[in-house]
Amino acid sequence: MEKLSKTTGDVKATAPSAIVAIFIRGSRMTAKTLEEDDGVFEFFEQQLKAPFSPNKIKWRASNFNGNKSPALLYLDARDVMDRLDEVFGIGRWSTKYVDLDTRAVCTLSVSFNGWGWVEKADVGTQSTFEGEKGMYSDALKRAAVQFGVGRYLYDDEVLQGKSFETSNKKFTPESNDEIYAFVESHFRTYSNAKSNLLKSLFQSATTLEELKKYYAENKKIVEELKAEDSDSALYVAKIFKQRGSALKRVEKIIHG
Repeated sequence: MEKLSKTTGDVKATAPSAIVAIFIRGSRMTAKTLEEDDGVFEFFEQQLKAPFSPNKIKWRASNFNGNKSPALLYLDARDVMDRLDEVFGIGRWSTKYVDLDTRAVCTLSVSFNGWGWVEKADVGTQSTFEGEKGMYSDALKRAAVQFGVGRYLYDDEVLQGKSFETSNKKFTPESNDEIYAFVESHFRTYSNAKSNLLKSLFQSATTLEELKKYYAENKKIVEELKAEDSDSALYVAKIFKQRGSALKRVEKIIHG
């Protein structure tokens, strides 16, 4: 059973197994799941998951293999706070921390306009450079990732699994330039309207036949993208291939 509590004029809902919000219309309150309103959910999801400007992305070396290392991409906690301010507004999100010695749990609560509050939590650990302060920053950033903020930085989508040259445990100037180029290329690709259109279209296909149909109907846009931005075109081709492979596996299971 959900526990409801009044918080600065909003109603907070806490549910152990499902995200439940309270929809307020005048003085009436009706429990609804967020999934029931795709428009509202998609609006917030797109804003939260949007990539950050390349100059906001930081990185450091980790998991050395000789003089090479992959780059660990990350954000400053203040940029995460700025994103939450931009999406929800100042005063429409809050954090609570539980100290666990060398770890901290951050519970991030956000207010979806007209829906009430939703909470997600994650654990942060002390950093080599910032100690206890880094622990709380890490916890906040990880909790924000639960909502999609900066989540793309945790996979190989940006750097494509590549390792870079280091010197004295730090990336060389040439490596830093190369990493920045990857980050900038990803941002440009993600921000390209044609790339986003094709990505959404291909990922929405539910059969191989439908996927091929979408490609044929939008071949002109694909060709225009190839001419305008080769990186974006390669990204879209990768999405098409991944979706095709996934649909082939599904059809193989269904038809044997």
